[in-house]
Amino acid sequence: MPAEGRRADWAKLTAFLSARSEDQATLSWDELIRIVGAIPASATRHHPQWWHGDRSHIRAWRAAGYTLAEVEPGRSVTFRRSDPSLTTPGPPPRPNTTTASPGSGIRVLQETEPRGALLVIPCSKRKRGGGDARIERAAPWPPALLAARERTREAAHVDEHHTLAAWRRYTGEFYVAAQDALANAVSEDAPLVILSGGYGLLRANEPIGNYDKIMHLADWPHGLLEDLLIAEARRVGVPAVVAFAAASTDYARLLRRVRWRRAGLAALLVTVSGVAGGGAMRETPRRLGSAFACFWMRRPIESYPVGVTVEHLT
Repeated sequence: MPAEGRRADWAKLTAFLSARSEDQATLSWDELIRIVGAIPASATRHHPQWWHGDRSHIRAWRAAGYTLAEVEPGRSVTFRRSDPSLTTPGPPPRPNTTTASPGSGIRVLQETEPRGALLVIPCSKRKRGGGDARIERAAPWPPALLAARERTREAAHVDEHHTLAAWRRYTGEFYVAAQDALANAVSEDAPLVILSGGYGLLRANEPIGNYDKIMHLADWPHGLLEDLLIAEARRVGVPAVVAFAAASTDYARLLRRVRWRRAGLAALLVTVSGVAGGGAMRETPRRLGSAFACFWMRRPIESYPVGVTVEHLT
């Protein structure tokens, strides 16, 4: 099938750029089409808007550690490495393997001390019932977050008759895959924050009830969660943040909105690319949970699930 007839596969651009050694890469329009497939007419018709924001094609070059330097619609596109130290050249990921490419940015994780970073993970829809019938009312978060929680309480169907530590409440695929490493991190009092649709932000051992709500950024005052993430990193005194989230979710959008660099923090977002079809809703969090376990337990690059990429957040 000719390139013009294919649907764009932007994960291939991530792989292509990850394998580059240059700090800048200029592609002709035809070269870009050969890599990803057909480029929609809106790339030209809606220039420059199409080339900015939070979209799948933009996340593709960001995941490889590049920014958009220049674009001439219909002629060429130039990408520039956002930080030459953040990626290491290597071959693109191969399908149907269990190893991860060093070019995907996983070596950045290898150079980050897990116990010296604020860990940020998503909640899950699947939850464990029950609890110990007690709830700690004096939550340590600022009044603005507590007030925002109250406003979402009814919509989230929060039931706090029985509570559990937040990290134990969730039983989704991420938590199953990360179970042993997560339990170890909590036992070592690692600074860990859970992004929650019903509570906004949670500390790992914070007692919570049961609820039914996914994360929607519109439910929370703009800037509140972003500021609290920075405040939490400063409170625990770490220089880095390592977050895990599916690339197209509001969890990832929130993390990308935080002004990490302005706050003096090095922040990495671990995502998964190349998962398609009906199993993506299970496979993506499963691979993210496995990536969390590999990171925390300091396992070799070859142990990471295929498709894992690392995005430097600014």
